[in-house]
Amino acid sequence: MLHESLTVNKFTVKDTDSFRVRVETWEVISPKGLYNLDFIQECLDKDGNVEHASTYNFFMTKEEIGELCKGLLAS
Repeated sequence: MLHESLTVNKFTVKDTDSFRVRVETWEVISPKGLYNLDFIQECLDKDGNVEHASTYNFFMTKEEIGELCKGLLAS
């Protein structure tokens, strides 16, 4: 459960009838300048309900997030 004072940014990376990947991120309270990133993979049943979910959790600085973005967007 997240503290009510946290601002959580959420977006969906991929969404199909059977599979979804979402990202949730927020700045942690301490130490300053560190961010939490949750990559949430969900397998959906035929009715669109979550059948199975896995969360991959990372803590990164803004600079590290920038490097991750560069790597993901590189061709």
